Amino acid sequence: MTEAPSSGRARGHALHLVRVLLFAGVLALIHSKSEELAAARALTASSPVQLEEVLDLFPAAASLSETPDERGRREVLDAAGLRLGSFVRTSPLADDVIGFCGPTDTLIAFDARDRVLGTKIHSSQDTRDHVAAIRGDKRFLSQLIGLTSEEAALNKQVDGVSGATLTSIAIQEGVRLRLGGTRTSLRFTDPVEVSDAVALFPEASSLEPLAGSSSRWRVFDADGATLGSLLRTSPAADAVVGYQGPSDTLVGFGTDGRLSGLSLQKTYDNEEYAVYLREDDYYPAQFKGFTLAELAGLDWREAGIDGVSGSTLISDSISEGMVLAARAERELQEMSKLHWQARDLGTALVVLLGVVIGMSSLRSNERLRPVFLCVLVGYLGLVNGDMLSQALLVGWAQHGVPLETAGGLVLLTAAALLIPITTKRNVYCSHVCPHGALQQLVKRRLPWQAEVPKRLARALRPLPLLLLAVCVVVPMTGGAFSLVDLEPFDAWVFSVAGWPTLTVAAVGLTASLFVPMAYCKYGCPTGALLEFLRRSSKSDRWSPRDWAALSLFALAAALSV
Repeated sequence: MTEAPSSGRARGHALHLVRVLLFAGVLALIHSKSEELAAARALTASSPVQLEEVLDLFPAAASLSETPDERGRREVLDAAGLRLGSFVRTSPLADDVIGFCGPTDTLIAFDARDRVLGTKIHSSQDTRDHVAAIRGDKRFLSQLIGLTSEEAALNKQVDGVSGATLTSIAIQEGVRLRLGGTRTSLRFTDPVEVSDAVALFPEASSLEPLAGSSSRWRVFDADGATLGSLLRTSPAADAVVGYQGPSDTLVGFGTDGRLSGLSLQKTYDNEEYAVYLREDDYYPAQFKGFTLAELAGLDWREAGIDGVSGSTLISDSISEGMVLAARAERELQEMSKLHWQARDLGTALVVLLGVVIGMSSLRSNERLRPVFLCVLVGYLGLVNGDMLSQALLVGWAQHGVPLETAGGLVLLTAAALLIPITTKRNVYCSHVCPHGALQQLVKRRLPWQAEVPKRLARALRPLPLLLLAVCVVVPMTGGAFSLVDLEPFDAWVFSVAGWPTLTVAAVGLTASLFVPMAYCKYGCPTGALLEFLRRSSKSDRWSPRDWAALSLFALAAALSV
């Protein structure tokens, strides 16, 4: 008795869902382990800037100040104790600005006149070869020299390093974010706790910082439901003095994004005046209903905002402080908006064409095919260097997806993963990947072709799985091995590529001259992953590749303990 077609389809859908969940589970475990390892590193070694690191920028430097100033800068002093300048790091504020596959901590030095003296990479979790290329590019690292902090923050000129475009763009974004973003407060150093939020959200149970900001938090109840958000006026308003000092205020916004209340926290002002303000209901009610954007643009004097009787100076300083804090947050939002470059638009267009060709009858057009393969090799490969790789997937799983700085590459990755998951086509390998396109162009160009012996073919078949296992073990153990060395894709950016990836590319392409698509068949872990995710006529059967995927998930789970 044969199985009903509907039953077979249902089982196929269920098994396919299991495969997608296994893939997502491995990524989730890598992300969780990355956060755990980052937290451990933060507790054991904060990687402080040492005197030796700034000597090339300040040759006469003899010591560094231990405590940062109100802008988060450490001073550089000569042997006589005279100030030579200062420096600041983009981390941790810009840690969520991702280049190719990770963030970079950049040191920005200022001279005694408070102008940029130079920049240098303090540390980076991005691709080794790309970071090395930027460290060696004096032009890139010196392009902000002579600018004030404000001018550097507003600098939108994108002049990246050839071969390391995404990493260099992310460094520029991080510098702009740090110089135009929030400062470190020395006046109000206590962290915002759940107990502080309860005054504005009585059901508050937990807080979560908003990415890219040190002054905003989401507020959740005990069930994990969002109650709203908090805005802290410090450090943006630390210089606003009321009667005799600045004040720190929390501003609450409801789930509709509108101001719902405010709560005065610590203040250096007269405590008697502060008591009057805390007990007044009319003053905070005047701000209710404002959005963050409306608060940022508010002229509170023109709007007729009345201060608290007997505490006019402190209430006026709080009004001014809220507006300043809202403006600082709006500037951060503007800087974090999606910034598509010409390369992103070009990548998006080529990917779209590849998807259209691969999903339609155009794929069998013998005139169009070689032309488009040349476009993939020439533009997507040699010009942009945009390709899916295990280094990229693992880096994004660890650090996040760079929507703001690599929109084209994000779109390419989404298409590469979603199309095989939802259809029976692996369009990326056949119609988007430049490395695959080059193998197609050289296929059978030589008169002599080799046939791989069955025994050798069986021996090579597990290779992609073993490479995928390495891609799980390295991030789960915090290993220093660079995953770009496992695949040939970084070799397309040959100006920065290291010898391991160049070797993989050379061996794979040479083999493809004699064995059609040799690398794709026997050596590509990324292609193997996409084939695993692809729906097929055999999707309703549990296969050896499913056991392999389950083994990789079990390996990641074991290493996460």
